[in-house]
Formats: sequence, C-alpha cells, structure tokens
Amino acid sequence: MKFFNKKIGTSFETAKQNIQNKFDSERIQMVEISKLKFDKDFKELFTQEPEKVERIAQDMKEHGFDKSQPIIATKDGSILDGNSRFMAANQIGIKYVPVVYKDFADKNEALKYELHLQLDRRNLSDSEVFVMFKKLEEMKQSAKSEGKSTEDFTDAKLAEQLKKSERQVQKMRELSKKADEQTLNKVASGELTINQAYSVVKEFKHLKNYKTYEKSSIVKAEFNKGVKFALDELAKGKTAEEILASL
Repeated sequence: MKFFNKKIGTSFETAKQNIQNKFDSERIQMVEISKLKFDKDFKELFTQEPEKVERIAQDMKEHGFDKSQPIIATKDGSILDGNSRFMAANQIGIKYVPVVYKDFADKNEALKYELHLQLDRRNLSDSEVFVMFKKLEEMKQSAKSEGKSTEDFTDAKLAEQLKKSERQVQKMRELSKKADEQTLNKVASGELTINQAYSVVKEFKHLKNYKTYEKSSIVKAEFNKGVKFALDELAKGKTAEEILASL
C-alpha cells in the first residue's frame, strides 16, 4: 500500500513539475532586447510598415512598453510575434522588453502558431494571404519530404486557416505555378488582387492556345492547298515526278 501511495505521489509530483515548467516558460519575463533577434522565415510573413512602427515608438515614449502585449519568441530568442514592437523599442532605446517564450517541436510548428496568431488578429490583404498560402505550401512539401502527415494541408484545411474559400485556394495554387514573375510581383505589391491575377493567367493561357491553334490552322491550310494542287496536276495527266519537279 505504501508503495502504491508512493507511486501516486511521484506521478503527482511529475505532473506538478510539468505544469510548473510550462508556466515558467510561458510567463512574461523582462528580457534584455539584445537577446532577441529576427528570423527571416517569421519576419517575412508580414511586412512591418514604417508608419506603424513610428506610431508605436511615439506611444512607447509616452507610456512605456505595454506589458499586456509582450513579444512572443522561440527558446532561442527568434521573434514570432511583435516585430513592430521590437523595432519601435529599439528605435527609442528601450533596453528591456516583456517577452513570453514558447517551445515548439520544430520550425513548422512555430510557423503554424504565428500564422494562427496573425489570422485571428488581422484583416489580411490579398498580398498577405498569398504570402501565407505559399508558406503553407512550402510547409506541406517539407512535411511530405520528411514522410510526415499532410492532412493539415488539404485545400479544405488551408481554406479554413486562410479564411478563404477552397476555390480561392485552388486559384492561388494555379497562380503560384503558372503566373509569370511580373504578375506575381503585382500581387505581392497589392497592385493586383488574387482574382485579377488569376484572370490575367487564364487570359494569357487562352491567348497562347489561340496562337497555337492559329499556327496549326495555317499549317493545315497550306497542306490542304498542296494536296489540291497535286490532285489538279494529276487530273491534267502529269506524273508524280513532274509534279514534284514543279514544286
């Protein structure tokens, strides 16, 4: 009985320690700003508008860094959420900032977490949605190459995550495969919406098919003309050798 109670006590202590460790790792900590860093994969998902950074910096000058909006970072200090706040704090010389560290199994898990945070918070432009779609597609290919499940990357799941229809997801996939660099750049800059860019790609495909058809029609017409000439010459009593010699 004592052994049984001891076993329960040990399990309870382990569970308690696990909870404590999670709490310690995810509580807000004041961290020296130099210990944080940008990660290209996280930072490039969303642009940091200079005007927004400036507004945050001015607010921080007056009120300090709002501790209810800590920077979210991975264990190695890579910033997942709060790039604009980090830039603003650096700009006005704040030395310590509130940070919550998160632990993830791998980088894809961290990226999924960041996407989830931003999608819940922002009304995304088409250019931002397209960037996120491409990142999710990269994650899908990465999972596939590593022999992992891709069930989180079906069109239905992507549509749910991006808050778009499955048809929009399919359009983005076709765009990423078939659009030229100029069209993709226009989507990235916000000059074209996803639907407009898709229409450009479809129109180009239609035009290309038409030109191919037109070319094949010319070749066919010339062939038919040649056949008719040969038949007419044969009807006049000429031999095949004579017809070839006259061509």
